Amino acid sequence: MLKKLLCILLSVMMLSGALTACGENTETPDDTSAGTSASTGDGSNDAVETETKATLDIPDTRYDGEELCFLTRDQAEWSTYEIYTEKLTSDTDNISGAVYERNITIRDQYGISIRELKQPTTGHIASVTKEVAAPTGDFSAIITNTSQSASLASQGYLWNLHGDMIEHIDLEKPWWDTKLVEGMSIDGRLYFATGDLLTSDNDATFAILFNKKLVTECKIPDLYTLVENDDWTMEKFYEFEQLARQDKDGDGKLTYDTDICGLAYTDTAPHSFLIASGITLCQKDENDIPSFNLNIERAQDVADFSQLIFSNEHTVYINDAANKAGMLVMEIGKTAFGEGHALFLSEVMQAVTRMRGYDVDFGIMPFPKYDKQQTHFYSLMHHYASQVSIPKSVMDEELEMTCAMIEAMAYYSVDTLTEQYYEINLKTKGAKDEKSGPMIDMILANRACDLSYYYGWGDGAFNAIASTLLPSSKRSVSSQAKKCEKAVNRAIESLIEEMNSFDE
Repeated sequence: MLKKLLCILLSVMMLSGALTACGENTETPDDTSAGTSASTGDGSNDAVETETKATLDIPDTRYDGEELCFLTRDQAEWSTYEIYTEKLTSDTDNISGAVYERNITIRDQYGISIRELKQPTTGHIASVTKEVAAPTGDFSAIITNTSQSASLASQGYLWNLHGDMIEHIDLEKPWWDTKLVEGMSIDGRLYFATGDLLTSDNDATFAILFNKKLVTECKIPDLYTLVENDDWTMEKFYEFEQLARQDKDGDGKLTYDTDICGLAYTDTAPHSFLIASGITLCQKDENDIPSFNLNIERAQDVADFSQLIFSNEHTVYINDAANKAGMLVMEIGKTAFGEGHALFLSEVMQAVTRMRGYDVDFGIMPFPKYDKQQTHFYSLMHHYASQVSIPKSVMDEELEMTCAMIEAMAYYSVDTLTEQYYEINLKTKGAKDEKSGPMIDMILANRACDLSYYYGWGDGAFNAIASTLLPSSKRSVSSQAKKCEKAVNRAIESLIEEMNSFDE
């Protein structure tokens, strides 16, 4: 039985699936119409202390001497670390130790060794294409980012995880992100998934980090209390970021390493504010078919207010600063926030780990709601998040074994990888205070995503709509929507036609 703390975590992680609104229309927070299932309670952590009674249901078969090899990511800070650890040493961290422990359990229980073939992500499409065309058996499962997983699915290289060929993977079990499973499916088909097997989906979820020292100096109210009382809105965000502004050198411009800004943000901040306001481009009908369905009026209201938030009078655009300095975006962000030059940082949860080397006392909270009438807080998961899939090069007994072992790895990850990642990597070492823990729970439990974002429908229609939130935008939401709608719907129709042909 899992210890009490992990029981709470399990409930939260289950809800992070059960409460994700992927590909569904959350434009109006109180919407309960068909095709919308984004309800997540009152915005607080709704987890309860209950132990999962789910059990692993796979054949009691041994595969002595065999290996299961994953094609994994070699991509700097986004490299895959959840699948394989070679051995334990005195320098092994808790996460790697958890991966090793899980894999030893798999070997002892089933006689199979877990391995990885780590390659640069830029070569994953070509590697999978080649393997499906002429199978070598070099790998039997794939770990790559969400956008590339969507691309592989669109080209027919992956098995449908809901299909008849797949046995022993039960995507309704709590070690899978069950709501993401629901949201990412199209016409009843699903080609990739995530859950306790992986942690980069947590790393890739956006949050707001805030500097506690600046909060105190600016006499800003307790931000955690604002969230708990559902008072954390875009209006409050705008008010507070203006209070923090300090042009220390008096040149009229805020810099990331000299002045103090209200917000340091990257190029994906508009996407996060859009989702946080309950806006998605696509909605699925009762037959699991998505279509373009944007609440233009609400989206324009969000865009108008966001342009105030992103004004360069009180913000620093990290990407622009990185280009001017000839540095990495990540390094600029670490300096801006880690050295106390920003009240708020808009970044993925992985930024929590990046701040360990800095003496900045910070907290973590969700992106603000558009207004108090909005029922829930929402967070975006970046397309960098990893997914697991199975290439069509895997057949027969090998396919059955691959499915069973992926299911077993996900199951045994709950009290090894997930526990270590969630409790040690985020809460204990990164967040630095107990109150950030419930905020992390809330962020992960209220993830909302849009299929058009991950599949890139309409030549980046989601990006085009998000761009209207910036002060530099020359287009209205309405004009962008008019430009995108037909292209998005054509892309969806074409994809479904292709998917139909894959099954023939």
